[in-house]
Formats: sequence, structure tokens, C-alpha cells
Amino acid sequence: MDYTSLQTAVLNWSARSDAATTAEVPNFITFATDSFNHGIPDRQVAPLRVRDMETLASITMTDGVGSLPADYLQYKTARSMASIPNPLAYATDSYTNAAYADGAAGLPQTFSITGSTIYVFPTSGDDVDLVYYAAIPALSVSNTTNWLLTKLPMLYLHASLMHLAMFVKDDALLARSQAIVTATIDGLNLTNELSTYAKVGTRMSFLTP
Repeated sequence: MDYTSLQTAVLNWSARSDAATTAEVPNFITFATDSFNHGIPDRQVAPLRVRDMETLASITMTDGVGSLPADYLQYKTARSMASIPNPLAYATDSYTNAAYADGAAGLPQTFSITGSTIYVFPTSGDDVDLVYYAAIPALSVSNTTNWLLTKLPMLYLHASLMHLAMFVKDDALLARSQAIVTATIDGLNLTNELSTYAKVGTRMSFLTP
């Protein structure tokens, strides 16, 4: 499925062909992508966070300050690439403001994020390797597919139908589509979490009587 066939499928599944709804279908698809990236709390739709979204960026730091990638959604891990690479722990602004008030330089131990900027403390000019969840690329006439549409077109279809249902005030369609979207995203997130823990493996213990 691509962007054009998704639009056709949305209209076919909704059994609607009126001009007003047809004109809004690209918006429904855009809103579906937004839902995957950010969730819809009042609809119990969680944001999608799976390993397909995980991306590594090397961020150039100047005096402990760097810019986040444009598609940044949420961090997973951060590491200062000093002569001895050092994992960084996240800290709140209130903590870093108190603990590193002198602005001294050194081997970074923590990082914080404000807006589109990442800070490390103590300050440093060493790059930061950031593993983060990248936003799902928007679909359009110039970007006709993305990894999620290729992997799971059903989810895109029902998320678009959910927004169509809100537009036309079809409560039955909204309930069905929302249930499918919620269950699918929850299932994908859970599967991703279980697969991550599975990598850790298990260690058997032997007890002597």
C-alpha cells in the first residue's frame, strides 16, 4: 500500500464518497501519523515506541550544549564520546541548576533536555551519541510510503478511519477503529518491550541441599 491506495482504502472502508469527506482524507492520514508519534491521551491511544523508530545520532556539543535531531521524539540512551566513552544519566533542570551551578567543565555524567536542546554536565565539547525514537515520516504525494505503512498498513488504515469517524460524527465507526488502533499499538509496544528484555537472557542458579 502507498499514499494513494491508502486514501482509496479509507474511503472504501468508510463507505463514503461525498466531496467534503474525500477532500479531508489527506488530513486524516496526517492526523494518523501524529497519533502514532504522540498518542491521543483522551482516546486512550498510546504513542508508538518500537525499535523500528530507534535511531543513533552523533550530536556535536559546544560548551556542553547541542541541538537535538529534527525528528527527535524521545531519548533512549545517551553516551558522551570522550576519550573514555561515558554513559549519561538523565537529570531534571532543577537538579542540574543546583548541582552544576558553577558551570565547570569535566567528564560529563548527566544530561538534560530543554526544547530542542541537549545539555551535558559537567560541560564538555565531546560529541554525544544519542539513541532516540525518531518521528514516523509524514506521508504525502512526494513521500508516498514509510516503514510503518509498509510493515502494517492495517494500522494506518484504521487510524485514518478513526479520524474520519470523528469528522463525520460516526460513533460506531469511531468505537471500532479506536479499539483496533489502541489494541494494535499496545500490542506492538508490548512485543517490543518483551523482545528487549529477552536479549538480556537468563541465568540459572544451582542450590545445594
